[in-house]
Amino acid sequence: MTAKERLLEQAPTWSEEQAQRALLAVETEPESTVDAWGDLSGMTDVAAAETTQRLEDEERAAGHEPWRR
Repeated sequence: MTAKERLLEQAPTWSEEQAQRALLAVETEPESTVDAWGDLSGMTDVAAAETTQRLEDEERAAGHEPWRR
C-alpha cells in the first residue's frame, strides 16, 4: 500500500484539528524552519550561551567547579 493510499484510508476518521495539521504539514515548505515569528535561531543561541554562563557563575559562587562534557 502506498503512502497516499494509507493517507486516504485514514483521513475519513480524522478530527478537524488533525486535518488542519496534515494540511499545514503538506503546505509548509520542508526546507523552511522560519515561521511568522521569523528566524529565532541566532537569538536562541545567544540565550543558551548566556544561561550556561549564569549557571557556571552560580556553581562557582557555591564553591563548585562547573560541569563540563
